[in-house]
Amino acid sequence: MSQPLAMGQGSSVAIPEPLKNTAAEQQQQIDEIGRADIILGVFSHNSAGTIANVVRTGQEALVAYFPDSRAVLVNIDGGSRDGGASVALQSAVDRNSFLQITYPLPRLSIATYGMPGKTAAYQALFGVSARLSARACAVVDGNISSFNREWVDSLLRPVLEQQFDLVSPCYQRHKYDGPILNGIVYPLTRALYGKRIRQPVGGDFAFSATLIDYLMRQPQLDGNTAAFGIDAWISTRACCGNFRLAQAGLGPRTLAQNEPLPEVSAMLADVLGSILTEMNDTASVWQRIRNSEAVPTFGSGCEPLADDNTEHSIDAQPMIESFRLGYQNLKEIWGIVLPPATLVELKRMALRIGDNFRFDDVLWARVIYDFALAYRTRIIDRTHLLLALTPIYLGWVASYVQSLRDKGPAETQERIEALCLAYEMQKGYLISRWRWPDRFNP
Repeated sequence: MSQPLAMGQGSSVAIPEPLKNTAAEQQQQIDEIGRADIILGVFSHNSAGTIANVVRTGQEALVAYFPDSRAVLVNIDGGSRDGGASVALQSAVDRNSFLQITYPLPRLSIATYGMPGKTAAYQALFGVSARLSARACAVVDGNISSFNREWVDSLLRPVLEQQFDLVSPCYQRHKYDGPILNGIVYPLTRALYGKRIRQPVGGDFAFSATLIDYLMRQPQLDGNTAAFGIDAWISTRACCGNFRLAQAGLGPRTLAQNEPLPEVSAMLADVLGSILTEMNDTASVWQRIRNSEAVPTFGSGCEPLADDNTEHSIDAQPMIESFRLGYQNLKEIWGIVLPPATLVELKRMALRIGDNFRFDDVLWARVIYDFALAYRTRIIDRTHLLLALTPIYLGWVASYVQSLRDKGPAETQERIEALCLAYEMQKGYLISRWRWPDRFNP
Protein backbone atom coordinates (compact mmCIF):
# COMPACT_ATOMS: atom_id res chain seq x y z
CA MET A 1 0.00 0.00 0.00
CA SER A 2 1.17 3.53 -0.69
CA GLN A 3 1.67 5.98 2.14
CA PRO A 4 0.41 9.57 2.19
CA LEU A 5 2.63 12.59 2.58
CA ALA A 6 1.12 15.79 3.97
CA MET A 7 0.57 18.46 1.33
CA GLY A 8 -0.86 21.29 3.39
CA GLN A 9 -4.13 21.88 5.15
CA GLY A 10 -6.75 19.36 4.20
CA SER A 11 -4.68 17.80 1.44
CA SER A 12 -2.39 14.85 0.99
CA VAL A 13 -0.48 13.10 -1.75
CA ALA A 14 0.14 9.39 -1.93
CA ILE A 15 3.53 8.06 -2.97
CA PRO A 16 2.76 5.09 -5.23
CA GLU A 17 4.23 1.70 -4.48
CA PRO A 18 7.93 1.75 -5.52
CA LEU A 19 9.66 -0.89 -7.57
CA LYS A 20 12.94 -1.06 -5.64
CA ASN A 21 11.94 -0.40 -2.05
CA THR A 22 8.75 -0.46 -0.04
CA ALA A 23 6.66 2.56 0.90
CA ALA A 24 7.37 1.77 4.54
CA GLU A 25 11.10 1.92 3.86
CA GLN A 26 10.67 5.27 2.13
CA GLN A 27 8.75 6.61 5.10
CA GLN A 28 11.43 5.32 7.45
CA GLN A 29 14.14 7.08 5.42
CA ILE A 30 12.17 10.33 5.45
CA ASP A 31 11.78 10.01 9.23
CA GLU A 32 15.50 9.37 9.62
CA ILE A 33 16.33 12.46 7.55
CA GLY A 34 13.99 14.41 9.81
CA ARG A 35 14.41 17.82 8.22
CA ALA A 36 16.28 19.46 5.38
CA ASP A 37 17.06 23.00 4.34
CA ILE A 38 17.22 22.23 0.63
CA ILE A 39 15.58 19.67 -1.63
CA LEU A 40 16.90 19.05 -5.13
CA GLY A 41 14.40 17.02 -7.12
CA VAL A 42 15.44 15.10 -10.22
CA PHE A 43 12.62 13.88 -12.45
CA SER A 44 13.63 10.97 -14.65
CA HIS A 45 12.07 8.74 -17.26
CA ASN A 46 14.25 6.39 -19.32
CA SER A 47 17.25 8.54 -18.44
CA ALA A 48 19.93 5.87 -17.98
CA GLY A 49 22.36 7.68 -20.27
CA THR A 50 22.28 11.00 -18.35
CA ILE A 51 20.91 10.36 -14.86
CA ALA A 52 24.25 9.35 -13.35
CA ASN A 53 25.81 12.73 -14.13
CA VAL A 54 22.74 14.65 -12.95
CA VAL A 55 22.57 12.83 -9.60
CA ARG A 56 26.31 12.89 -8.94
CA THR A 57 26.77 16.51 -10.08
CA GLY A 58 23.67 17.60 -8.20
CA GLN A 59 24.87 16.18 -4.91
CA GLU A 60 28.35 17.57 -5.40
CA ALA A 61 26.91 21.01 -6.17
CA LEU A 62 24.79 21.00 -3.01
CA VAL A 63 27.88 20.33 -0.90
CA ALA A 64 30.05 22.83 -2.79
CA TYR A 65 27.62 25.76 -2.83
CA PHE A 66 25.65 25.17 0.35
CA PRO A 67 28.07 23.45 2.75
CA ASP A 68 26.27 24.67 5.88
CA SER A 69 22.82 23.50 4.77
CA ARG A 70 21.21 20.10 5.16
CA ALA A 71 20.43 19.09 1.57
CA VAL A 72 18.67 16.03 0.14
CA LEU A 73 18.47 14.91 -3.48
CA VAL A 74 15.14 13.27 -4.34
CA ASN A 75 14.99 11.23 -7.54
CA ILE A 76 11.44 10.67 -8.75
CA ASP A 77 11.42 8.17 -11.58
CA GLY A 78 8.38 7.81 -13.80
CA GLY A 79 8.53 4.11 -14.56
CA SER A 80 11.81 3.93 -16.48
CA ARG A 81 12.26 0.80 -18.57
CA ASP A 82 15.98 1.24 -19.22
CA GLY A 83 17.36 0.63 -15.73
CA GLY A 84 17.70 4.35 -15.10
CA ALA A 85 16.36 4.10 -11.55
CA SER A 86 19.12 1.65 -10.60
CA VAL A 87 21.73 3.85 -12.28
CA ALA A 88 20.52 6.84 -10.27
CA LEU A 89 20.74 4.92 -7.00
CA GLN A 90 24.22 3.62 -7.77
CA SER A 91 25.40 7.13 -8.72
CA ALA A 92 24.45 8.76 -5.43
CA VAL A 93 27.56 10.17 -3.76
CA ASP A 94 25.87 10.22 -0.35
CA ARG A 95 23.17 7.60 0.17
CA ASN A 96 22.13 9.25 3.45
CA SER A 97 21.11 12.38 1.52
CA PHE A 98 19.46 10.54 -1.35
CA LEU A 99 15.81 9.52 -1.56
CA GLN A 100 14.30 7.68 -4.48
CA ILE A 101 10.64 7.35 -5.33
CA THR A 102 10.28 4.91 -8.21
CA TYR A 103 6.96 3.82 -9.61
CA PRO A 104 5.26 3.09 -12.94
CA LEU A 105 3.11 5.87 -14.34
CA PRO A 106 0.51 5.35 -17.08
CA ARG A 107 1.22 6.69 -20.53
CA LEU A 108 -1.23 9.37 -21.60
CA SER A 109 -3.76 8.48 -24.27
CA ILE A 110 -2.92 11.63 -26.27
CA ALA A 111 0.42 12.42 -27.87
CA THR A 112 2.62 14.15 -25.32
CA TYR A 113 6.26 14.90 -24.85
CA GLY A 114 8.32 14.44 -21.71
CA MET A 115 7.92 12.58 -18.47
CA PRO A 116 4.52 10.86 -18.09
CA GLY A 117 2.64 11.67 -14.91
CA LYS A 118 4.67 14.82 -14.24
CA THR A 119 1.88 16.26 -12.11
CA ALA A 120 2.05 13.27 -9.76
CA ALA A 121 5.83 13.65 -9.64
CA TYR A 122 5.48 17.28 -8.56
CA GLN A 123 2.91 16.32 -5.95
CA ALA A 124 5.26 13.76 -4.48
CA LEU A 125 8.23 16.14 -4.53
CA PHE A 126 6.28 18.95 -2.89
CA GLY A 127 5.03 16.49 -0.30
CA VAL A 128 8.56 15.43 0.62
CA SER A 129 9.72 19.05 0.71
CA ALA A 130 6.89 20.02 3.05
CA ARG A 131 7.41 16.95 5.22
CA LEU A 132 11.09 17.84 5.70
CA SER A 133 10.32 21.57 6.21
CA ALA A 134 12.71 22.58 3.43
CA ARG A 135 13.31 26.29 2.90
CA ALA A 136 13.89 25.84 -0.84
CA CYS A 137 13.20 23.16 -3.41
CA ALA A 138 14.53 22.95 -6.96
CA VAL A 139 13.73 20.49 -9.71
CA VAL A 140 15.72 19.54 -12.80
CA ASP A 141 15.18 17.07 -15.62
CA GLY A 142 17.18 13.85 -15.44
CA ASN A 143 17.49 13.79 -19.24
CA ILE A 144 19.69 16.91 -19.36
CA SER A 145 23.09 16.18 -20.86
CA SER A 146 24.31 19.76 -20.38
CA PHE A 147 23.64 19.85 -16.63
CA ASN A 148 26.41 21.32 -14.48
CA ARG A 149 26.98 22.47 -10.90
CA GLU A 150 26.21 26.12 -11.61
CA TRP A 151 22.59 25.27 -12.38
CA VAL A 152 21.99 24.25 -8.77
CA ASP A 153 23.49 27.44 -7.41
CA SER A 154 21.73 29.70 -9.92
CA LEU A 155 18.32 28.22 -9.20
CA LEU A 156 18.48 27.91 -5.41
CA ARG A 157 20.47 30.92 -4.23
CA PRO A 158 17.85 33.57 -5.13
CA VAL A 159 15.32 31.64 -3.03
CA LEU A 160 17.63 31.07 -0.07
CA GLU A 161 19.34 34.45 0.11
CA GLN A 162 16.93 36.93 -1.50
CA GLN A 163 13.55 35.39 -0.66
CA PHE A 164 12.29 34.89 -4.18
CA ASP A 165 9.42 32.43 -4.42
CA LEU A 166 9.77 31.10 -7.96
CA VAL A 167 12.97 31.03 -10.01
CA SER A 168 12.34 29.99 -13.59
CA PRO A 169 15.06 29.09 -16.07
CA CYS A 170 16.40 31.14 -18.93
CA TYR A 171 18.28 29.13 -21.53
CA GLN A 172 20.62 30.03 -24.36
CA ARG A 173 19.21 28.87 -27.70
CA HIS A 174 20.05 29.29 -31.34
CA LYS A 175 17.89 31.92 -32.97
CA TYR A 176 15.65 29.40 -34.73
CA ASP A 177 15.18 27.13 -31.70
CA GLY A 178 12.00 27.19 -29.63
CA PRO A 179 9.58 28.79 -32.11
CA ILE A 180 6.52 27.79 -30.05
CA LEU A 181 8.14 29.43 -27.03
CA ASN A 182 9.24 32.59 -28.87
CA GLY A 183 6.15 32.95 -31.04
CA ILE A 184 3.37 32.03 -28.60
CA VAL A 185 4.22 30.97 -25.05
CA TYR A 186 6.53 33.80 -23.98
CA PRO A 187 4.71 36.75 -25.61
CA LEU A 188 1.27 35.41 -24.64
CA THR A 189 2.03 34.75 -20.97
CA ARG A 190 3.96 38.03 -20.75
CA ALA A 191 0.99 39.98 -22.13
CA LEU A 192 -1.50 38.15 -19.93
CA TYR A 193 0.27 38.18 -16.57
CA GLY A 194 2.62 41.15 -16.91
CA LYS A 195 5.83 39.24 -16.09
CA ARG A 196 8.66 38.84 -18.58
CA ILE A 197 9.43 35.21 -17.81
CA ARG A 198 11.25 33.72 -20.79
CA GLN A 199 10.56 30.07 -19.98
CA PRO A 200 7.21 29.63 -18.23
CA VAL A 201 6.78 25.98 -19.31
CA GLY A 202 8.88 22.90 -19.78
CA GLY A 203 11.87 23.82 -17.67
CA ASP A 204 13.74 23.54 -14.40
CA PHE A 205 12.50 25.58 -11.45
CA ALA A 206 13.16 26.51 -7.82
CA PHE A 207 10.48 27.20 -5.22
CA SER A 208 10.21 28.74 -1.78
CA ALA A 209 8.46 26.89 1.03
CA THR A 210 5.79 29.60 0.95
CA LEU A 211 5.01 28.99 -2.73
CA ILE A 212 4.99 25.22 -2.26
CA ASP A 213 2.50 25.54 0.59
CA TYR A 214 0.34 27.79 -1.58
CA LEU A 215 0.44 25.43 -4.55
CA MET A 216 -0.43 22.43 -2.42
CA ARG A 217 -3.55 24.20 -1.18
CA GLN A 218 -4.77 24.98 -4.70
CA PRO A 219 -7.18 22.70 -6.56
CA GLN A 220 -4.89 20.07 -8.04
CA LEU A 221 -4.62 19.22 -11.69
CA ASP A 222 -5.37 15.70 -12.79
CA GLY A 223 -2.42 13.38 -12.21
CA ASN A 224 -2.29 12.47 -15.89
CA THR A 225 -2.15 16.06 -17.13
CA ALA A 226 0.26 16.53 -20.02
CA ALA A 227 3.75 17.51 -18.94
CA PHE A 228 3.42 21.12 -20.06
CA GLY A 229 0.17 21.50 -18.14
CA ILE A 230 1.72 21.37 -14.69
CA ASP A 231 4.51 23.77 -15.71
CA ALA A 232 1.98 26.29 -17.02
CA TRP A 233 -0.13 25.82 -13.89
CA ILE A 234 2.83 26.52 -11.59
CA SER A 235 3.96 29.62 -13.48
CA THR A 236 0.53 31.19 -13.79
CA ARG A 237 -0.42 30.49 -10.16
CA ALA A 238 2.81 32.12 -9.01
CA CYS A 239 2.06 35.16 -11.17
CA CYS A 240 -1.56 35.42 -10.07
CA GLY A 241 -0.65 34.95 -6.39
CA ASN A 242 1.68 37.99 -6.40
CA PHE A 243 4.72 35.94 -5.48
CA ARG A 244 8.24 37.23 -6.00
CA LEU A 245 9.54 35.95 -9.33
CA ALA A 246 13.02 35.75 -10.78
CA GLN A 247 14.81 33.83 -13.49
CA ALA A 248 18.22 32.23 -13.68
CA GLY A 249 20.46 32.21 -16.73
CA LEU A 250 21.51 28.58 -17.16
CA GLY A 251 23.18 28.66 -20.56
CA PRO A 252 22.46 26.00 -23.21
CA ARG A 253 20.05 23.20 -22.33
CA THR A 254 20.63 19.95 -24.17
CA LEU A 255 18.28 17.03 -23.64
CA ALA A 256 19.00 13.42 -24.51
CA GLN A 257 16.22 12.40 -26.87
CA ASN A 258 15.15 9.00 -25.57
CA GLU A 259 11.93 8.99 -27.55
CA PRO A 260 10.96 10.41 -30.96
CA LEU A 261 9.71 13.97 -30.90
CA PRO A 262 5.97 14.29 -31.60
CA GLU A 263 4.62 15.93 -34.72
CA VAL A 264 4.52 19.72 -34.73
CA SER A 265 0.71 19.66 -34.56
CA ALA A 266 0.74 17.43 -31.47
CA MET A 267 3.40 19.53 -29.75
CA LEU A 268 1.55 22.74 -30.54
CA ALA A 269 -1.74 21.35 -29.24
CA ASP A 270 -0.06 20.03 -26.10
CA VAL A 271 1.72 23.28 -25.21
CA LEU A 272 -0.91 25.79 -26.29
CA GLY A 273 -3.74 23.74 -24.81
CA SER A 274 -2.04 23.96 -21.41
CA ILE A 275 -1.60 27.74 -21.70
CA LEU A 276 -5.18 28.32 -22.85
CA THR A 277 -6.61 26.17 -20.07
CA GLU A 278 -4.82 28.33 -17.51
CA MET A 279 -5.91 31.43 -19.41
CA ASN A 280 -9.54 30.41 -18.93
CA ASP A 281 -9.11 29.69 -15.24
CA THR A 282 -7.33 32.96 -14.46
CA ALA A 283 -9.30 35.40 -16.63
CA SER A 284 -10.43 37.48 -13.65
CA VAL A 285 -6.75 38.20 -12.89
CA TRP A 286 -5.14 38.84 -16.26
CA GLN A 287 -7.91 41.15 -17.47
CA ARG A 288 -6.84 43.66 -14.80
CA ILE A 289 -3.16 43.64 -15.78
CA ARG A 290 -1.78 46.32 -18.06
CA ASN A 291 1.73 46.34 -19.51
CA SER A 292 4.56 44.07 -18.40
CA GLU A 293 7.61 44.34 -16.20
CA ALA A 294 11.00 42.68 -16.18
CA VAL A 295 11.82 40.17 -13.46
CA PRO A 296 15.28 40.01 -11.87
CA THR A 297 17.64 37.76 -13.80
CA PHE A 298 20.57 36.10 -12.07
CA GLY A 299 23.61 34.88 -13.92
CA SER A 300 24.18 35.01 -17.65
CA GLY A 301 23.14 32.72 -20.44
CA CYS A 302 19.73 34.05 -21.56
CA GLU A 303 20.68 35.71 -24.83
CA PRO A 304 20.51 33.73 -28.10
CA LEU A 305 23.63 31.81 -29.04
CA ALA A 306 25.75 33.32 -31.78
CA ASP A 307 25.84 31.30 -34.97
CA ASP A 308 29.08 29.47 -35.61
CA ASN A 309 30.54 28.42 -38.91
CA THR A 310 27.79 25.82 -39.29
CA GLU A 311 24.94 28.33 -39.62
CA HIS A 312 21.56 26.81 -38.80
CA SER A 313 19.99 26.75 -42.25
CA ILE A 314 16.23 26.25 -42.45
CA ASP A 315 14.26 26.11 -45.68
CA ALA A 316 11.09 28.13 -45.12
CA GLN A 317 9.46 27.08 -48.38
CA PRO A 318 7.91 23.77 -47.15
CA MET A 319 6.31 25.67 -44.25
CA ILE A 320 4.94 28.28 -46.65
CA GLU A 321 3.46 25.51 -48.79
CA SER A 322 1.86 23.98 -45.68
CA PHE A 323 0.31 27.35 -44.91
CA ARG A 324 -1.07 27.66 -48.44
CA LEU A 325 -2.46 24.13 -48.35
CA GLY A 326 -4.04 24.90 -45.00
CA TYR A 327 -5.69 27.99 -46.42
CA GLN A 328 -7.20 25.92 -49.22
CA ASN A 329 -8.43 23.10 -47.00
CA LEU A 330 -9.22 24.81 -43.70
CA LYS A 331 -10.48 28.28 -44.59
CA GLU A 332 -14.05 27.28 -43.70
CA ILE A 333 -12.92 26.28 -40.21
CA TRP A 334 -10.74 29.37 -39.95
CA GLY A 335 -13.82 31.40 -40.90
CA ILE A 336 -15.59 30.13 -37.78
CA VAL A 337 -12.75 31.39 -35.60
CA LEU A 338 -11.27 34.44 -37.32
CA PRO A 339 -12.78 37.81 -38.35
CA PRO A 340 -13.26 38.49 -42.09
CA ALA A 341 -10.47 41.07 -42.13
CA THR A 342 -8.02 38.48 -40.81
CA LEU A 343 -9.09 35.95 -43.44
CA VAL A 344 -8.47 38.56 -46.13
CA GLU A 345 -4.94 39.10 -44.80
CA LEU A 346 -4.28 35.35 -44.73
CA LYS A 347 -5.49 35.09 -48.34
CA ARG A 348 -3.05 37.84 -49.37
CA MET A 349 -0.24 36.02 -47.60
CA ALA A 350 -1.04 32.80 -49.46
CA LEU A 351 -0.35 34.65 -52.72
CA ARG A 352 3.08 35.91 -51.71
CA ILE A 353 6.19 34.08 -52.83
CA GLY A 354 9.77 33.74 -51.66
CA ASP A 355 11.22 36.45 -49.46
CA ASN A 356 8.06 38.52 -49.86
CA PHE A 357 6.24 36.14 -47.52
CA ARG A 358 5.79 37.94 -44.21
CA PHE A 359 3.44 37.48 -41.24
CA ASP A 360 2.70 40.81 -39.55
CA ASP A 361 3.20 40.77 -35.75
CA VAL A 362 -0.13 42.44 -34.97
CA LEU A 363 -1.97 40.01 -37.24
CA TRP A 364 -0.26 37.04 -35.58
CA ALA A 365 -1.13 38.27 -32.07
CA ARG A 366 -4.76 38.70 -33.08
CA VAL A 367 -4.85 35.19 -34.57
CA ILE A 368 -3.64 33.70 -31.28
CA TYR A 369 -6.16 35.77 -29.32
CA ASP A 370 -8.99 34.71 -31.63
CA PHE A 371 -8.06 31.05 -31.23
CA ALA A 372 -7.89 31.56 -27.45
CA LEU A 373 -11.45 32.88 -27.50
CA ALA A 374 -12.61 29.98 -29.67
CA TYR A 375 -10.94 27.59 -27.20
CA ARG A 376 -12.89 29.25 -24.39
CA THR A 377 -16.27 29.20 -26.15
CA ARG A 378 -15.75 25.70 -27.64
CA ILE A 379 -16.96 26.80 -31.06
CA ILE A 380 -15.51 23.54 -32.34
CA ASP A 381 -13.83 20.60 -30.65
CA ARG A 382 -10.75 21.93 -28.85
CA THR A 383 -8.39 19.32 -30.28
CA HIS A 384 -9.59 20.03 -33.82
CA LEU A 385 -9.31 23.74 -33.14
CA LEU A 386 -5.64 23.56 -32.14
CA LEU A 387 -4.84 21.24 -35.04
CA ALA A 388 -6.41 23.78 -37.40
CA LEU A 389 -3.98 26.39 -36.09
CA THR A 390 -0.95 24.37 -37.20
CA PRO A 391 -0.72 25.61 -40.84
CA ILE A 392 -1.07 29.23 -39.69
CA TYR A 393 1.64 28.61 -37.10
CA LEU A 394 3.92 27.15 -39.78
CA GLY A 395 3.32 30.28 -41.85
CA TRP A 396 4.41 32.41 -38.91
CA VAL A 397 7.52 30.25 -38.38
CA ALA A 398 8.44 30.63 -42.06
CA SER A 399 8.16 34.40 -41.75
CA TYR A 400 10.15 34.38 -38.49
CA VAL A 401 12.94 32.33 -40.05
CA GLN A 402 13.18 34.60 -43.08
CA SER A 403 13.26 37.73 -40.92
CA LEU A 404 16.27 36.42 -38.94
CA ARG A 405 18.50 35.34 -41.80
CA ASP A 406 21.94 36.94 -41.43
CA LYS A 407 20.88 38.40 -38.06
CA GLY A 408 22.89 38.13 -34.84
CA PRO A 409 21.89 37.62 -31.18
CA ALA A 410 21.08 41.28 -30.51
CA GLU A 411 18.82 41.53 -33.55
CA THR A 412 17.13 38.26 -32.59
CA GLN A 413 16.35 39.71 -29.17
CA GLU A 414 14.94 42.82 -30.80
CA ARG A 415 12.77 40.68 -33.07
CA ILE A 416 11.28 38.78 -30.13
CA GLU A 417 10.78 42.00 -28.15
CA ALA A 418 8.88 43.58 -31.05
CA LEU A 419 6.58 40.55 -31.20
CA CYS A 420 5.95 40.73 -27.44
CA LEU A 421 5.03 44.40 -27.71
CA ALA A 422 2.53 43.54 -30.45
CA TYR A 423 0.86 41.03 -28.13
CA GLU A 424 0.72 43.64 -25.37
CA MET A 425 -0.63 46.30 -27.71
CA GLN A 426 -3.43 43.98 -28.86
CA LYS A 427 -4.47 42.90 -25.37
CA GLY A 428 -7.31 45.43 -25.42
CA TYR A 429 -8.66 43.59 -28.48
CA LEU A 430 -8.50 40.31 -26.55
CA ILE A 431 -10.25 41.71 -23.48
CA SER A 432 -12.99 43.29 -25.58
CA ARG A 433 -13.72 40.05 -27.41
CA TRP A 434 -13.40 38.00 -24.21
CA ARG A 435 -15.97 40.10 -22.35
CA TRP A 436 -18.41 40.48 -25.24
CA PRO A 437 -17.90 37.42 -27.48
CA ASP A 438 -21.31 37.82 -29.10
CA ARG A 439 -20.57 41.35 -30.27
CA PHE A 440 -18.67 39.92 -33.19
CA ASN A 441 -19.56 36.68 -34.96
CA PRO A 442 -17.46 35.73 -38.00
